[in-house]
Parts: sequence; structure tokens; C-alpha cells
Amino acid sequence: MGQALAKREMDKGMKQYHEQRFAEAVDEWSSALKKMTKARNKFEALGNICLALCDLGKYRDALTHSGLQIEVANDTDDPVLKSEAFLMYAICNEKLSEFTKAISYCRYCLQTEKVADRTQSYAHLCLGNAYVGLSEFPKAWGSYTKALTLARTKNDKFLELMTSARVGHMFSLLTDYDTGLAYCCKAWDVVSGLPEGDPHVRYRRLLAVYIATPYRRTGRYNEAMDYCERASPRYESAYSIMSETGDRLGQVEALSGMAKTATSQRDLAKATELNVKALDIAQKIGNKLEMLRCHARLRTLYAATGDETLAHRHFSVLRQLLDEMELLCGVCDEVVGERPEKLDALRCGHFIHGRCSDYLARSTLGRAGKTRPCPACRRKSSENPALYT
Repeated sequence: MGQALAKREMDKGMKQYHEQRFAEAVDEWSSALKKMTKARNKFEALGNICLALCDLGKYRDALTHSGLQIEVANDTDDPVLKSEAFLMYAICNEKLSEFTKAISYCRYCLQTEKVADRTQSYAHLCLGNAYVGLSEFPKAWGSYTKALTLARTKNDKFLELMTSARVGHMFSLLTDYDTGLAYCCKAWDVVSGLPEGDPHVRYRRLLAVYIATPYRRTGRYNEAMDYCERASPRYESAYSIMSETGDRLGQVEALSGMAKTATSQRDLAKATELNVKALDIAQKIGNKLEMLRCHARLRTLYAATGDETLAHRHFSVLRQLLDEMELLCGVCDEVVGERPEKLDALRCGHFIHGRCSDYLARSTLGRAGKTRPCPACRRKSSENPALYT
């Protein structure tokens, strides 16, 4: 009797979840979980609860349930369940900006003896998101490429949607707004092709935010406003929401927006305070791109107030971060992402300016028909460049 009731509650919870009644779905699944005796049923219920809690922005609660899911998987000693549980734990950590932990658990997932194709695909997506969180863009590009390939091979529209959106966001972060917009529009085409009853339609709002950014940055304000109407609240409200959900990267972005607003209003003291606060959180989560941006803004602020010592200190850290992030074009040695510009991703994952691509297209050292190796990889290697094929 108890198991039959648990099954009905599971079905009811799934119906509520598809109707985006996430809190009610969590209640139904939690009630069903208490009645379950079989490990596999408990595993499924815990997984569903984790997904719904993530949709509610309750990432800490989701992480707790994900830990319970790992315990159940370990009890069954089923490698497939273990890989799924590791992935869910990685996703929860990525949502909480614990990017290093997310990467570790994605690796555990992929190294498990048996990994389902779908689990493998989403592990690469989570890896890409975590690498972007750490500003390791070459590694992120490699993971996203694998996820997109698997999405198209398996005709997984949701994976294609989310990966394309994330790749677009990454290129926008690197100020290649045209490429960023192209990927986001691909994702928009996918979500627009879904029937209204599809639960993934709700991701249109997230896409609207991603699409509005390159439109705004390239001066296409009318298009940006069209998407912003479907998007996000003001910085202060956004910061409050991000603090409540535990999204520390979101907190940094909201604080950065508040700091830029204060700068435009010539309130340099407040702008400095907000940038320092954003920098502190960015350092704690290891996001080098946001750290770089904070240091750049603080350098400008301290220079404006005549404190050349602090301005120089922030400039030195800024240059160090550029080297660590490998955001220097290997061809011209100029900064990648300093201004809006087309970028090309090489097979190794390094980025170069689109205008520098012709250099690599030429043959060299008598190797007709063969392109030059990546300058950044060649510089880091002790091999003779003539030995590259």
C-alpha cells in the first residue's frame, strides 16, 4: 500500500514539476521518499528533488539532497547510479560557485566504470560552466565542444540549447559580441521550436538575458530592450536574490553593476567600496575574469583620486591575471577581450583575434599546405616549431 501511494505521489510531483510548480513537486517527492524501501526508487526521488530545488534557487538544500543521493548510489554499488549522483553533486556545486569542487566531481563522473551517454554529455556541459567560472576559457571551450557534439549526435535539444547559450555567454564575456549573439540566437531558435507545454520553454528568460547583453554592448538598444523586458530586475534586487540563493558569481556581477553606476554618478568612494566587496567574493570563488575587471576598475578609481601607489598595485595584479588566463593573443601579443572584436578558437582551446587568423593560415618553413602551430602552445613548449605537423 505504501509503495503504491509513493508511486502516485511521484507521478503527481512530476506533473507539478512540468507545470513549474516546483515547491509543490518537492513536497510530493519528499513525502514519497519517506515511504520508499527500494534504493533505486529513493535515488530517483532524491534526483528529482535536487532538480526542483535548483529551479527554486535553493542550491544549498539541493546540495544536501545530492549528498544523500551519493550515499544511496554507494549502497547499491551501481556505477551508473554513482556517475549520475556525482554529476548532480557537481551541478549543485557549480550553482554555488564552488567551481573547483564541480570540476572534481565531473571528473569522478566521467571516470566511473559505466557512464550513460546522457550523463557524459551533461558532465561536459557542467565542466564548461565551471571552467568559465574559473575563467579558464580554453578548457571551457574544449568541454563545450564535446557537449555540443554529443547533443547533435544524440539529437538532445535541451543540451544543445543550454550549451549554445553558455558558449554565447562565454564569447560575450570575451567581448566577441557577434559570435556570442550567433550562439545565443541558435539557442533561441531551439527553444522557440519547442511546444508550449515543454518544460524547457521556461529557459527563454535566461536566454533573453544572454541575448540582451551583446545587443546592448554593440549599441543595438531597441533589440536589447525587447529582450530585457523578459529578463532581470535592477542591480540591488538582483544582489538580494543572488545572496538568498547562494549564487556568489551572481553577487559579484550585481555588485560590479552597482559599482559602475556609482562611478557614473561620480560617487568614487562608494564605487571603490563596492568594487572591493566584489573583488573579495571573486577571489573566494576563484573567478579570474571578474577579479581582473575589479582590479581594472579599482586601478582607474585610485588613479582618479591621485593614489598612484594603489593604482600601480592593481595594474600589476591585472597583468598577472592576464598571463594566468592566457588572454593574450599568441600572434600579436595584445589582450584578448579588451575591446569588442571577432575571436577565433583554435583546436587547442586558445583564442586569437580574428584579424590575426590569416597569419596562421600561411605555410611556413617549407611545409606547404600545413598551418603554423598555435603560437601560445609553441611558446610554452621546448620543441622545435618545425617539428609540428
